[in-house]
Amino acid sequence: AGYPGTRPPARATAQLSARDGAGVATSGADGEVQSEGIDALSLGILEDRFQRVLADNAKLTKELEAANKELRVLREDEEELTMTWKASVAVASRQKTTAHGLARNAQVDARARTAGLVDAARHAQELQDVHRRLKSVNRQLSFAQELQEKQLGVVEQKIATRSSRARRIEQAIYRLVVEAQSESDLDEALSAAVARGGPLLRSVLAREAQREALELTAQEEAAHGGGAADDA
Repeated sequence: AGYPGTRPPARATAQLSARDGAGVATSGADGEVQSEGIDALSLGILEDRFQRVLADNAKLTKELEAANKELRVLREDEEELTMTWKASVAVASRQKTTAHGLARNAQVDARARTAGLVDAARHAQELQDVHRRLKSVNRQLSFAQELQEKQLGVVEQKIATRSSRARRIEQAIYRLVVEAQSESDLDEALSAAVARGGPLLRSVLAREAQREALELTAQEEAAHGGGAADDA
């Protein structure tokens, strides 16, 4: 008897041959037929399995190609994203540097403006102090000017009074000299008095004589002018 679905081993065939004796020839012929059928079945199974394996391999190959294609796309995306990220990092770094520079410039500008404002405020304070001092000096000068004007007025009034008094005295002296000149017996006394008076008295007499002469000339001209007008 054989094993269904499998090829019988050589040891089992030898045992069967030793035990059955004469039926070896018949069993051997049947076994060969059966062995050929089993081999054909095994080859069919193997062929099916091989076809399935080929189909699986083809399917896996397609999936692998799709996966490789997707992987290439992902790698390209990764490279693009990496380049974009690097560019973004570089731009961010430049922007950060620029921001720091602008911040420093702004701080320097703010400090400079603050220093300028402080200097301007100090200068304005100094100008205000100078203005207050000038106002004080102006008040003092105004007061001094008013006082000087008052003193000048008093002095001018005194000078005018003295001038008027001196004028009256000079006129009185001149009238006395003129009256004394009309008296012949007073010539010597008059000459002696004028000599004792010195240059001051002589200048007074000369000035009064000149003034009187001018007054007489003006009166004569006025009289002549009035007569000519009447004739016309």
